[in-house]
Amino acid sequence: AWNNVFIFRVDRLVLKEKPLIPGNRGLITRFDIPFVIAHRADGTSAGLGDIYAQALSVRYLKKQFAVVAGSGISLPTGTDHRLGTGKLTIAPAAAPVWFIPQRGLFFVKVQDYFSVAGAGGRPDLHYLTITPLLVWRLKGKPYWIQLDAETQTDWKADAHTGYKTGFLFGRMLKRRGAWIKVEVGMGPHRVQSLSIKTSIFKVR
Repeated sequence: AWNNVFIFRVDRLVLKEKPLIPGNRGLITRFDIPFVIAHRADGTSAGLGDIYAQALSVRYLKKQFAVVAGSGISLPTGTDHRLGTGKLTIAPAAAPVWFIPQRGLFFVKVQDYFSVAGAGGRPDLHYLTITPLLVWRLKGKPYWIQLDAETQTDWKADAHTGYKTGFLFGRMLKRRGAWIKVEVGMGPHRVQSLSIKTSIFKVR
């Protein structure tokens, strides 16, 4: 089995100019439209996958520390059973974030995914991910690296847990950038074996 996924993504940071509590407050939003080519033993399909949207509230508690919390939602828009889950899924998330001046940041995101509606013939979903992630800018150069790991615990499968780890290398050029990432799954309950991801993006 394999997937090729092309994601059109928009991320946005919205800060309040005059928050009631001193310090920066705002929202981080994300909107994904995926186009998927999926191969399974029973055939290959191509089309729209499940659209994902997310809004996280930002709370800066200290100059170098923040707490982020909110939720995502995945819509069952897949045009074929191989391209999506068939379920409306809610995904609350929270993360403490530590900023490293002039160099990057580190956070640990905890996110729980559970289905609340959708096709009756498709299995319900409920799984938890825990993701520690470090972003590090290389000193004096327009490059950065990212190191991350993730556990995924499937509550619908006797709490079996899979693991993966990733390494990303990126480069900025004025207001444009690109990165490439390799992810490797580990353990008998891993949800993937190997993924290669890349992106080209623009900062406004």
